[in-house]
Amino acid sequence: MKNTFTALLFIIALNSFAQKMKIVTLDQTEIEVSILKKNETQKIIKEFEGKQNNSLRKKWTARTFLLSNKKVLVEFYDGQSVLIKNVTDFKKLDRVTFIKNTIWHLKKNISYQIELTYEEGLRILKSEKPKRLTQFKNEQPEYYDFEIYEMASVQILYLDKSKESKFAFLYQDLKRFASDNYNIEAPYYTRGDDEYEMQELAKGNTFMDYEPNEHSIYPKYIKEVIKNHHLKKIESKVFVERFWSFLYESENGYFVLINAPNQPNGAGDQMQILDLRIYENLQQVREAQANYEIFKEEGFTSEHFFQQISDKFGAAFPQFTEALIDTLPFILNFDSEQLTFDDKGIKIIEEALSWNAENYELFDDWFPSVLAYYGKFYIKNKGVGKWKTSFDKKENVWIPFIVLEDNSSAFDIFNFYKELMEGPSELKWAGDYFGIRLNRRKN
Repeated sequence: MKNTFTALLFIIALNSFAQKMKIVTLDQTEIEVSILKKNETQKIIKEFEGKQNNSLRKKWTARTFLLSNKKVLVEFYDGQSVLIKNVTDFKKLDRVTFIKNTIWHLKKNISYQIELTYEEGLRILKSEKPKRLTQFKNEQPEYYDFEIYEMASVQILYLDKSKESKFAFLYQDLKRFASDNYNIEAPYYTRGDDEYEMQELAKGNTFMDYEPNEHSIYPKYIKEVIKNHHLKKIESKVFVERFWSFLYESENGYFVLINAPNQPNGAGDQMQILDLRIYENLQQVREAQANYEIFKEEGFTSEHFFQQISDKFGAAFPQFTEALIDTLPFILNFDSEQLTFDDKGIKIIEEALSWNAENYELFDDWFPSVLAYYGKFYIKNKGVGKWKTSFDKKENVWIPFIVLEDNSSAFDIFNFYKELMEGPSELKWAGDYFGIRLNRRKN
């Protein structure tokens, strides 16, 4: 009885705080799921005796669990998950692909999309008659032609009309669509002149989807910001950077930090432009203060790309590659039997990396292992190359790379690092698998 009561309380708490997402399937069925954070996911699996069921494993997800309350939990590579009402609803989501948005200045929320045939896209266009979004235009339709429509459900219907490959997609919304299409992201999120965001902030726009939610603003807008955000000053001399700020609380529950305009700075005692930051709750403010204190103590440090690998492995990196590869399932949260050195295996690792890309603190953990994996993938699939290390006397670091028979590098190791550091990337592209970048250097 006690366990049942505890479980009931947990369900009530979960329903109160879990983020809901409505999914509209291809046949217009609406299915609501709950998005759970990493710690909530593990609690649910434990509380409801989740059993992993690989026969229900959804493509591009870490694993699927059946729970004792008949719900289905789909876990993602970053440890988050979606909770689905039952197996029936789960099967209705067969063609739905869960994905994380990656627009650099916005929150990396979980979304979805549905891949369609071109014919299916045309049928939707005919039956639903969605609104054409004419602001998205193509300058070279002879090479790359498309049409974009907004459904009544706010889903985006994308029709690729290119001669070589016609296809279609349904995206959850414009953010998901823009996240998948850089050529659309740039014009859609570049609005107005330099004062556009300042004017929007003055009107009361909170930009709550921005991450980090930080803006520059001229002092002339502050009175309007305070008025239209309904702000009350609650603290002074708050530091989250080298200049101090006033902390305001909004009647709507969020908090705003604004630089004090009168304080010593590089231009004198009057700040010409201020930093404005918006936080969802007070805890976020305190965390920002704590992080700044840590930064002040530790300061800014820089190091060579391969400094940590050199310090840990030195010239012996090739001897540790197998052990490093074996850690990938644990670091990137996928099952060890999926660690294969074929196209399917490399795609799983790429997908896992895309889900973990915004966790910059994790980069130093997974990069040596991904480098080791790609090196083995390259050697195994191309049938050439071997590991080698060289010592850079100037930088005092050991650098690992794959060397070919002519003593040239198989790919640019620094470009490999740069591509992965900057965000999700195809490993074959980062590692020049097809020899597109031909400026190989002798070692």
